[in-house]
Amino acid sequence: MSNSGVAFIVSSIRIKENYLVGEGRVLNAELDLPSGKVSMKIVGQRYEQVGEHISTARYLVGASIREMTDENREAYDAFLRYGGRKGNTGSLKFGIDES
Repeated sequence: MSNSGVAFIVSSIRIKENYLVGEGRVLNAELDLPSGKVSMKIVGQRYEQVGEHISTARYLVGASIREMTDENREAYDAFLRYGGRKGNTGSLKFGIDES
């Protein structure tokens, strides 16, 4: 996680027939931080396959943050500056913006 983007590991580079990276695809991401949920719109910039065998292959995706409300930005920036409570690193959920 950084001020301008996030990276995450997924088991598939697609959701249904849509690739996570490419064609300017906007993803609706939701981070579950210790201070609460933070929503943002992100765009995948690149990905790399990680893992030794095809059966265990995963994809590391790097995405840039495109949009976030001021309230969400404040919570996100505070997490970047001060971190979370010990043992709680948060989680990420996302979907594709169909509009």
